[in-house]
Amino acid sequence: MQSEEEAGIGQIRQGLATYRAAEAKEGQTSILALLAEAYGQAGQVEEGLAVLAEALECVDRTEERFHEAELYRLEGTLTLQASVQRQESSITNSQSPTLEPPS
Repeated sequence: MQSEEEAGIGQIRQGLATYRAAEAKEGQTSILALLAEAYGQAGQVEEGLAVLAEALECVDRTEERFHEAELYRLEGTLTLQASVQRQESSITNSQSPTLEPPS
């Protein structure tokens, strides 16, 4: 069964695909921002950062800068979240018991 986050990500992706199929040139950055934020809420930080990279490329290509500040805010949030996840993983790995061979 899909989690609410996964279902939301699927719906946003479907909406983005529909939007692109209509060959819409403007407005993609706001949809990509929503998608990146949804990935972050689902704990899929790397996917969120990849979507943000795509959104920032779109800003450069189309010069649609209305959501640019929000994209950078999300990038900072997801980068921090990735750092925290790596730190927690490192702590968990260093605290896991190791099996020593008997002497």
